[in-house]
Amino acid sequence: MTVATQSLFIRLHPSDNVVISRQPARLGDEHVPTDGNGGPVTVAQAIAFGHKMATRLIRQGESVLKYGQFIGTASIDIQPGQWVHTHNVSLGERSREYQFSNAVPSDPTPIEGRTFMGFRRPDGRAATRNYIGIISTVNCSATSSKYIAQKFDEEVLANYPNVDGIVPLMHKGGCAIEYGGSDHMQLSRVMAGFANHPNIGAYLIVGLGCETAQASFLTDRFNLLTLDGLPSGNGAAPHKPIVMNIQDEGGVAKTVRKGVGLLKDMLPDVNRATRV
Repeated sequence: MTVATQSLFIRLHPSDNVVISRQPARLGDEHVPTDGNGGPVTVAQAIAFGHKMATRLIRQGESVLKYGQFIGTASIDIQPGQWVHTHNVSLGERSREYQFSNAVPSDPTPIEGRTFMGFRRPDGRAATRNYIGIISTVNCSATSSKYIAQKFDEEVLANYPNVDGIVPLMHKGGCAIEYGGSDHMQLSRVMAGFANHPNIGAYLIVGLGCETAQASFLTDRFNLLTLDGLPSGNGAAPHKPIVMNIQDEGGVAKTVRKGVGLLKDMLPDVNRATRV
């Protein structure tokens, strides 16, 4: 007889009446539970890796439990140490009264005293980064948004240690879609989500001017507001965010030049956000 250690079988749940072989078990091996659930069980027949063995008598018609859940009914009496498989387990008749979400656990104990190097926004949300976003309303303004962001390299941002970067938020849509249709609304929700994300400390909206996904629709429909363009808690009154259209500015070069100037004005205020 070989006396096996815990590694031979594993019980997946305290209420299980079967254990699972973690390696091939031979006739005469002995399973010695280490979880205090029952006494030693002698293997009554060879059991392959991954198969089940009864740890107690499972009478005909009794439920077989694995993971603490019903997996079948014993079709005959199954003795301790016997292999449990389709030859002695069937689906059987079983009725249950199913209830959903009927167990409401109590609130977990709050974890106190933990902090992380993040940013606390004026509305109470926590951010892990402090970016300035450039939100492109349409594919036609994506390149301009990218050009604006590229003007702010590590050397420029080195003077603003609390600003993690300038992020162009671009996509390939926004034009030739139904105004107010599902595609338009979905795109607008995503762009509003960018603007309202706690990791965005301030943002600039850049459009072409003739696209379906107009910046005015975006700001009005989703009530996009910003504290003087800078949600840094500086006491400024909320108002509509800064919007630029390439056609209004007179082309890509002028849009990029003006956008760079606007973001440079934003940097000092966005940098006031401190890590807490």
